[in-house]
Amino acid sequence: MHTFWKLPLVLLLALPAPLAWGGDGSVSDYTAQRWSGLFSDLPPETDSKQAAPPLFHTSLTPTFFAPPLASPRLRELAPETDQPRTQGLLSSTTWLNGTLVTETEVARSLGGTGWLQSRIPGDTRSDTAQRMVRLGLTGTAGSIRYGMLSRSSGQAFLNGSDQTLREVWGEWKTGWITLRNAIGEQWNNVAGDSTRSRLEQTYGRVGLAWQRPTWPDITLTYAHNSLSSALEPLGIAPQRSHNHTLESALAYNGMGWNARLASSYILGSDLLRGGAETTVRMQMLTAAFHPLSTLAISPTLGYREEVQNWSGVRINSPSASVVLQYRQSQQLLISAMGNYAGTRSSDRLVDTELMGGKGLLAWDLQRSQAWTTLISLEAGYNRMTNHVVSSANTEDISGLIRVVLAAL
Repeated sequence: MHTFWKLPLVLLLALPAPLAWGGDGSVSDYTAQRWSGLFSDLPPETDSKQAAPPLFHTSLTPTFFAPPLASPRLRELAPETDQPRTQGLLSSTTWLNGTLVTETEVARSLGGTGWLQSRIPGDTRSDTAQRMVRLGLTGTAGSIRYGMLSRSSGQAFLNGSDQTLREVWGEWKTGWITLRNAIGEQWNNVAGDSTRSRLEQTYGRVGLAWQRPTWPDITLTYAHNSLSSALEPLGIAPQRSHNHTLESALAYNGMGWNARLASSYILGSDLLRGGAETTVRMQMLTAAFHPLSTLAISPTLGYREEVQNWSGVRINSPSASVVLQYRQSQQLLISAMGNYAGTRSSDRLVDTELMGGKGLLAWDLQRSQAWTTLISLEAGYNRMTNHVVSSANTEDISGLIRVVLAAL
């Protein structure tokens, strides 16, 4: 089904990539010189100062990802050795003096309750559900950049789980104008479990950006995607739809502040309802202010309106948030944030409000050449109000004192 993607990926894996680390006269330097000599017109005995530069260079970098804590409640915390995280290795190879770059990344999920429950007795290192593999290629030819991306992650992988993505993209820049386009496909249920549905999506997008110093940045983007069910087990409704998206954005960077206003218009068609259309309009305003070098304020305002043309129902979803961060010195950090989100439908079947806030005080008590001590005080509050079903209301107040001893 995906034969189009297999040949380029096989070619990437087949390319030779010996390592060339450092310039201290080690074995790797000797290997790099031998490979350079194979592609040079100079004889091997020629002085190294006159030899051509290496044809390629490879570097290995460890990767790590840990999501923020979902809840600050003490009873829900776990030791750092058991917290969910991913660890991996990224190999990057630069070819032809930087005109071509290939990347290969392999990562695996560790820790977390879900990971512990999914383990079986014995060696589980071959469990592909916890792994992610990513292959990438980026090329440059004058004012043109192009690339390919392939990423596949198992159902138990922590970040972007159970998803396969294939994409080809290109970019052309001239003066103040940049033109970008991409086509690709993605699907879930990577393992092909017949008891679960699989949704396949093909998409394409094209964007135009105008950037000029001291002027606002303007971007226009059009995207189209088609969604359909490939596996349809009993009891799960199939899906088939088309979406068209048009987005415009205006951004400006000033002295001590920046702001961005984005507006989107989405027209969706449900093919299983005879092409019934749904219209979505979204506006988002984000900004950041730095009145002092030690103070940053970041407000966000959003509004989403969905109209189901086939039923006449209108759903409004306003949202707002603000984040304040004050760093008095390298030893003291104060942070506070608040957020609001609401969802209301014209048929009065949905009417909910969510309000929350969080405060943090972090203090570096003592720092020496060998170790440092950090203490933080955290407090949070969240309330969800359901005006349709009052029994579904929730309220949560939490606090946490954290002490960290770390070696430098």
